[in-house]
Amino acid sequence: MEAELESKSRQAYEAGFRAGEESARQALEAGVRETMQHLADALADLAGTRTETIHRAEADTVRLSIEIARRVLHRELSVDGSALEALVKAALDKLQAQEVYRVRVHPDQEKPVRACLDQTGRGQAIAVVGDPLQPQGGVVFEISRGALDASVETQLAEIERGLIDKLELRK
Repeated sequence: MEAELESKSRQAYEAGFRAGEESARQALEAGVRETMQHLADALADLAGTRTETIHRAEADTVRLSIEIARRVLHRELSVDGSALEALVKAALDKLQAQEVYRVRVHPDQEKPVRACLDQTGRGQAIAVVGDPLQPQGGVVFEISRGALDASVETQLAEIERGLIDKLELRK
């Protein structure tokens, strides 16, 4: 009887030990799964933050590039009066079929614009007006249907919008 009692006691001890081991293993596995899920969530957040940071940096780079271009162009326009010629010629090409009545420019740029218009053969038909409200590089062509703002600022803003829109489409 004592042997039987000791055998049952040993069996109960071993059964309890196995049950405790199984319970501890299940608890450990649940803890590991939970930790792995937290790690996966953190990595997903990090990946999202990385992508967002890259998109923001790209947009900032575009804005910085446009600002650098703006400063370089304004410096060129203040130093070299003929730098405006390409802008005027491009606008006239765009307005080929349109009747241009007047061009408003900064007063310091009247003569170079007049000379450019004379070179294109359209100088007699278009009045060049010095407009103190126009910044250096400001060129507004008045036509029968309204006006075309061919200013450096307007073109830079258009380029910036186009580049930012392309970046937004990539998101």
